[in-house]
Parts: sequence; structure tokens; C-alpha cells
Amino acid sequence: MGASAVPGVRRSARLMQELPVAKRERPVTGERPVAKREKRREVPDTKREKAKAFATAAHASTAREASARADGVELIVGCDEAGRGPLAGPVVAAACAFSPGAEPIPGVGDSKSIADEAEREALYEQIVAAPGVVWSARVVSAARVDEVNILMASLEAMRLSIVDVLGASQRRPATALALIDGPFSPWKEGEKYVDFQQPQPPSDVALQVEPIKGGDAKVYCIAAASILAKALRTRLESRASSEALPGRDVPHDADSPPPGRHVAAIAKHGATAIHRRTFAPLKAQELPPPSADELRQIEAIEAAAQAKEGTP
Repeated sequence: MGASAVPGVRRSARLMQELPVAKRERPVTGERPVAKREKRREVPDTKREKAKAFATAAHASTAREASARADGVELIVGCDEAGRGPLAGPVVAAACAFSPGAEPIPGVGDSKSIADEAEREALYEQIVAAPGVVWSARVVSAARVDEVNILMASLEAMRLSIVDVLGASQRRPATALALIDGPFSPWKEGEKYVDFQQPQPPSDVALQVEPIKGGDAKVYCIAAASILAKALRTRLESRASSEALPGRDVPHDADSPPPGRHVAAIAKHGATAIHRRTFAPLKAQELPPPSADELRQIEAIEAAAQAKEGTP
């Protein structure tokens, strides 16, 4: 299975507003210290308090986007990937462009810093419903990861998603800026990478590419893309893996290769087509590649999972 698309354009969404926090003076001697009570309130322990804390959360900076627009750039696209580390499953990249003047969504930051999956899902829904947003996500299979390596597969998914957004904009921009999480451009230069340049951006768009290390925590549109990629990979994998790895109960959707239980399950049951055979410790076992029938089965499972998400 190669890559598949999850494009989308969504309309209005009501954004949560930041709530002011009133300050209180320290009480006179004899009263229960107010400071301690307020300190305890900072740790949400109910759904209502969690929702309030989520609504008042900060967001990644929009300064880079604002600077680019001031320089006359018409479209700014953030891009990030999810799934580079796991032993199994595809890698997913998402690209996201907001309309000028769109209000930032509170809480949008590096997806890895959002431990609560419900919060990440809530942010995902707000991002795809933002006024004028254009986004795309691309899924590159585990078999492709083994074929070209995880870096090349990640950059391939990024190229595909960025080109989707450039082509899906209501008016084709003359100038665009792609802000990439990490040190590499998806169109990495050099003789080693001549076979990894497709697809190219539209010929009538002057695209500048700017890799930013740690960009998912610094730049708003990259942070939004990181949330889209992570949420979609989690959704797809939770459905696909339940069929591909029945009864194994292994946490393969971690951000780094999961130890212990997953490796033990592979040793007991064997690897499937969803596993990345070029990743340690599977690489040392010199496993045979998945059969054509196994690949077709995984393609069908992942296609069905994407269909449930309303993706083409």
C-alpha cells in the first residue's frame, strides 16, 4: 500500500474564549489560607474544571505566520508527521493552512505534549472546523516504510499533504511558505534524494520551504498539523490494529518503539504485514517480507478504517 489522502475544508467553528482569573488578597490571621485553596483549584479534578483549564490554555505562537504575511506571502502551510517511532503501522503526515485573520485556537501546541486523548480529539475537531481552513493528511504504509526507510516515507507523506493543500486552496496562491517540523525539507536536496522529489509543488506557485527544529511546539500552523496527524494516526491504528493484531493487547501506537509486551507478543505470534521489519529488534530477526495476500489484507483493513473516518 502506498499513500492515501485525507483532505478536508471546513467552515465556521465557535472558538473558546480565555476566561479572566480574579486575584484575591491573603486573609487576615485566623482564616483558612486562601492561597492554598486557590493552589488546589489549579489542579483540575472534575470534567468541568478540566474543560475550563483547557479553554484557558495557551497556544503556539503565530508570529512566524504573521511575519510571512507581512512580507506578502499569500499562503502559509504548516506540516508535521506522526508515527516515526512505532514498530508497527503507517506514518501519517498532515498539512494545514489557516485563513488570514483566523483566531488562534486555545490549546493548540505540540501534540506530544497533549497527554489526554480527549483533549487532542477536541482540538482536532476545532481545527478542521475553523473558518476557511484547508488541510490534508497522507498515510504511508509500513511496507513503504520498510522499502524506502522511515525518513523518506515521512518526507513523502509530507510532500503529498503539502501539495494537496496548495491545490485545494480556493484561489491558487502565487506565493506560499511551507513551515516544516524538523531539520529537513520534504524536497530534500542531494544526489541520494533525486528519486524522492515527487510530487512537485504546482509550477505556478512560488513555494518557499522552511524546516524548523521543534516547530511543532513553536509555530501555530505546525502545531495544528501535528495534532491532525497524531489524532488521525491514532484513529486509523486503533481500528486497523484490532483486526491485524487480534487478541495481542500490545501498545504499538507509542511515539517510540514499545518495549516488553509488544516484542514478546511478536515472538509468540509472529510479525504481521503491519509490522516494520527494518526496525530493531525485528531487523535482527531477518524476517521474510509480508506476502502479497498479507499486504492485500492490511490494505483492506486500513482502507476500511479510513472509510469510517469519512476519508476518500
